[in-house]
Amino acid sequence: MNEQLVFRLCISILIPVYSGLPGLWIAEIMRKKNSSFFYSVKNFEITKNIGFYKRLGLDFFTYCVKNTFFRHCNTKIRIPKKPSIDEIDKLLNEITISELCHIFGFIFVVLFQITALILGLYDMLFSSILFNIIFNVYPVLLQERNKLRLRNFLKILEH
Repeated sequence: MNEQLVFRLCISILIPVYSGLPGLWIAEIMRKKNSSFFYSVKNFEITKNIGFYKRLGLDFFTYCVKNTFFRHCNTKIRIPKKPSIDEIDKLLNEITISELCHIFGFIFVVLFQITALILGLYDMLFSSILFNIIFNVYPVLLQERNKLRLRNFLKILEH
C-alpha cells in the first residue's frame, strides 16, 4: 500500500511540473500565427493594483524563483539596463508565452484532477491541487505582475 501511495504522490507532482510543456508549444504556435487570443492575453490585466500581488505572497514566490534552480527555467525574460520600447514589447511577448504555458498547464492538470476525483484517488487529487497552485497558478500571477510593471515602465518611456 505504501508503494502505491508514493507512486501516486510522485505522479501528482510530476504532472503539474511537466504540464506546461504542451502549453508552451501551443503558445508558440499562437504567437507565430498572430492569434487574437495571444494578444488578448498579452493585454489582459487581473488588476492594476501591485498590492494585490503582495497580499497573495508573490514576493516570497518571486524570491524562491530567483534564488533556486527555477531561475534557469526561462532565461529569455531578462530586462536590460535601459530597454527600448521594442525590447519591452518583445519581453511582453515572452512573458505572455510563459503565462499561456502555465494557463494551459493549469487546464491540463485540472483535467487530471477531475479524473482522479472520478476514480476516487483523493490523495492524488489534493496533492495535485497543491502542486498545480505552485507550478501553474503562482507563475501566472507572477507573469501578470511582471506585465503590469513593464506596462508602467513603458508609460514612463513613452512620456
